[in-house]
Amino acid sequence: MKSLKFLAAEGFSLSGPSAIENLSCVSFNLYPLLFKACYLREKANLLHALVQTWPMPELNLQRLLGRTDDCQEDLTSCTCKLCLEALFTGLKDYVLHPATTYAKSLRVVDLTALKDTEHQTCPCGSTLGRWARTYLLTRMCYETMVAMQAGDVLPTAFETVVDIRLNGFVTGRSYEVVAQAFLLLRHCPLKLRFIGFRADSLALKQLFYVLRLAEPECMNKLEVVHNVGLEAPHLEVLLSRVEFPKLQSLTLPTGALDVRRLGADEDDLLATIGELLGRLKNLTELYMGFSTLTGHLRRLLVPLSTPLMCLEVANCKLNRVDMAYLANSLHSEHLVRLDLSGHNVFEAFPITFQKLLTHSSATLAVLTLEECDIEDEHMDLFTQALAPCSCLQELKLLGNPMGSTGLRRLFSALAAGFPALKYIELPVPRDCYSQDVTYPLDDSVLLQYNREIFDEVRNQLMGILAGAGRGNIVVCTPLMGAYDAEINETTNELGVTMVKSFNKVIGNFIDTITTVDDRRSRQSDT
Repeated sequence: MKSLKFLAAEGFSLSGPSAIENLSCVSFNLYPLLFKACYLREKANLLHALVQTWPMPELNLQRLLGRTDDCQEDLTSCTCKLCLEALFTGLKDYVLHPATTYAKSLRVVDLTALKDTEHQTCPCGSTLGRWARTYLLTRMCYETMVAMQAGDVLPTAFETVVDIRLNGFVTGRSYEVVAQAFLLLRHCPLKLRFIGFRADSLALKQLFYVLRLAEPECMNKLEVVHNVGLEAPHLEVLLSRVEFPKLQSLTLPTGALDVRRLGADEDDLLATIGELLGRLKNLTELYMGFSTLTGHLRRLLVPLSTPLMCLEVANCKLNRVDMAYLANSLHSEHLVRLDLSGHNVFEAFPITFQKLLTHSSATLAVLTLEECDIEDEHMDLFTQALAPCSCLQELKLLGNPMGSTGLRRLFSALAAGFPALKYIELPVPRDCYSQDVTYPLDDSVLLQYNREIFDEVRNQLMGILAGAGRGNIVVCTPLMGAYDAEINETTNELGVTMVKSFNKVIGNFIDTITTVDDRRSRQSDT
């Protein structure tokens, strides 16, 4: 529903060139309404004019584009390129041009509410992703400084200060531009503040340098992913040299922590890292997928100051000692999201797994158990373990060798006892593959399943949900992985970096073989 006031704002935005001419007659308290109307209708020119003359101290996209009494539609997941470019260039012109109708009072621009999704609803269909937003904003800052240095602006431009809060995304391709913008931060009226920071395809020197420049004291989320060679010794240096007083969420790259790579003199390194993590007083989310932590989870988590709400230990090769600690720790009573993928929970530690879910049942909303070797014979144990989790909203089970019989039993239990459940990631039933297939599934056979049998089983499972009045639960099977906006946006750069890394490994291998051959040749000659 839209209020009459919002409909009037839409009408104004559609009135053509005269809308910009008449903007000076619009009361300041109608600017937020006009902003959303322009964004919804993709009226980029008017949106630019609105931002250039913004009369309020704050421009917050959550409040402007989120659900309001005047318009229930939430536009924060609409990252329309036309509108966002108009917004960013409008900010630059806000600084460079003199005030017209209203005095300049803008102090904070908050862009952190923007969410990148797979399907965009904007009419133009063209998006500006997180990486592109970071790149364009840093360019705007640089261009603003260039224009001011040229001397073509009024003195008021040098008195303007606007904090721009965003979730930044930096890769090797954008590193130079971002670093340059932060170097000029002290002198630029547009002050970039990375509330969230994602780093990919950066050398360690680049990562450390840009983190220091980007004012880490402002960050509440740090993601170091994929092609960043961050390992345990580097993480110790990072956490000991850089202060993150507000950090709530930390993501480490694949294999960052590997107990197998620690030397005899580094036995206490994980305990040291745990103590450094303990200094992060607000840390509640820790993502360590594909690290090897066998027998060492306690060392990392015991020193933490606050209980974790989100924990990813997928494919971390946890043993019974690790699971026993986790099940009995204070963290278990506060977990909202838990990822134990890659662990054979019912063969390795069935009792502690059930105990863990029991302790986290009051809070657990998202449970991921991909490639955990859960079979039909485990259904009784599985449903018993899940039973206390009445708050469960999402269950992800891809890659498990469940048959149609086991899935029917599971769905019957889910339909009957989990009132908050909204989303299930369903594995392809084992019946759909050839009998000689082995788990975990190889990429070459992943998509080689019987579609007819799959559709038949899926319809049966949906029928079970519908029969229990739970037909609103979303059931999907994203075999190639869930959509990741950041990876999708930078896939070309990621691919190039992976090829370079692969070539480097092959080159080192060939050098080693050549060295060995040369040594053997010299030995045979003597």
